[in-house]
Amino acid sequence: MLLLWFNKCLVRSRRALRAAGVAAALMVAWLTGCLQTQAITVEVRLVCDLVGSCGEGDFFFDNPEALETLQFATRAFEPFADSLSAVTVSPMASFQNPDTGAIGFGISNLFVQAETVIVYAGGRDLPDGQVGAAGPGTPLNTFDRGQGVVTGAGATDFAPWGGAIAFDTTALDGSDRNWNFGIQNEPAPGQVDFLSVALHELGHLFGFGTADSFANQVVDNAFEGSTSVGLYGEPVPTFPDGQNVDQHWGNGLTSPPYANEPRVALGRSIVSGRRTVLSPVDYAAFDDIGWEVPPQLLGLQGNSDNDADVDGSDFLAWQRGSGLTGVGAALGDLSGDTDVDDYDLWLWAQNFGATAAASSTATSFVVPEPSTASILALAIGGILVWRRRRGLTRSAGPFSSSAS
Repeated sequence: MLLLWFNKCLVRSRRALRAAGVAAALMVAWLTGCLQTQAITVEVRLVCDLVGSCGEGDFFFDNPEALETLQFATRAFEPFADSLSAVTVSPMASFQNPDTGAIGFGISNLFVQAETVIVYAGGRDLPDGQVGAAGPGTPLNTFDRGQGVVTGAGATDFAPWGGAIAFDTTALDGSDRNWNFGIQNEPAPGQVDFLSVALHELGHLFGFGTADSFANQVVDNAFEGSTSVGLYGEPVPTFPDGQNVDQHWGNGLTSPPYANEPRVALGRSIVSGRRTVLSPVDYAAFDDIGWEVPPQLLGLQGNSDNDADVDGSDFLAWQRGSGLTGVGAALGDLSGDTDVDDYDLWLWAQNFGATAAASSTATSFVVPEPSTASILALAIGGILVWRRRRGLTRSAGPFSSSAS
């Protein structure tokens, strides 16, 4: 078992992870310092920049903080360690225009760099009370980006060039949609949390409910991916959406291995006034779809030492490793993206106080506990400083485009 997991550390073999089992794999990853050596990049481009320049009336121009939060949300997917080859999508990369809803919006001969996924973003008045919509662009069947079989009944992986994401602008009563765009601030009652919607919709763009490799593992309204079953304990219930394939988890689904299990992010609905982030079960599905998900995201998140709780010692691990690259969870790389940065700190803060269920396998370490109040205050301050240092940019890139 241990040799199989160590083999995954060296060559990123998903079969090795599944052979070792989720709990054993997580333990050995922490104890051996198993590290991935790369992560993907998710590039956000605004559709309004494609047809001129963004101005008043464009969602992201009117709500500049929304772009910052969307870019932050993409970092939940950047730890995926897949080696995606560069691709020129020819003759045209197509997707539904997120600003207008027009089908078949096209970009001629779109070049996508290696290890990169492009997300085209916009906003409009979505129908039927929807707050977001997203999916992978087409075509999907003319390239595999080095990932093997990615379409059809034999698909075991997923390798899109990217896709599109749209956010709602108008509530059912005709008023402006009441969004909470904050990254640190939870939504107030009645507000829709933009970060939660972004994470959910990006999940569909990355193949949840949309990839053939997802559909091939759904049997009788349950997802049978081996990583998901290993974590959940049985096939994971899905909701019969009335589509060709179930596109969401079943109603009310929560995620192990937490003692107080959080709601999954890829359920059928978003609850106003509540933040929902990607859970271990959500990440397990991405692993089963074909993405290379680091072990830090498949268990109790924010836990640097695998001691079954997220506490001050995990913050101190982040503090020791802050700014380092390639050091692993023990020195604060809590997301598994190879960097110790503000996202790891945010992940710790999101999970601070969480514990693993008694049945979860964990290794105990004795670590002196600092004051929790002072640690949390330091963490919030640290996130704000890191965000100012890191900066955020909007990329439109040079390409020719045609719109319908």
